[in-house]
Amino acid sequence: MRKLAVLLLVAVILSGCSPIERNAYNTAVAAKAFLDSERKAHPECQVGATTTVCMDIQRAVGAKDLLIDAISAYCGGPNFNAGGACDAPKKGTPGAAQAAAKLQSAIANYNQTAADLKAATGGK
Repeated sequence: MRKLAVLLLVAVILSGCSPIERNAYNTAVAAKAFLDSERKAHPECQVGATTTVCMDIQRAVGAKDLLIDAISAYCGGPNFNAGGACDAPKKGTPGAAQAAAKLQSAIANYNQTAADLKAATGGK
């Protein structure tokens, strides 16, 4: 539930953000919708099945949650933590490139796990 609240907060905050933040947000929103549909299509996974599809769903959910955490870390700061705009690291600061790289990595990680899940479910 906490992850959903963070996702909704990010949705409200990211209007007018930089491309990396917008890309991360769009990926997280699409991930939620895609994974909700996959869980609905595979109810057997709700009871702890260990099929390839179920394991891929679990990995994709973890990658989505990691992406949401990466958004929170990237945007974290006084404004963001108070429900305001993203406090992205200032370009040129020591952590800016590293924070952006970690956010890009979280996006790429989710995209790969989603592709693996699509392959396991026949490309649905």
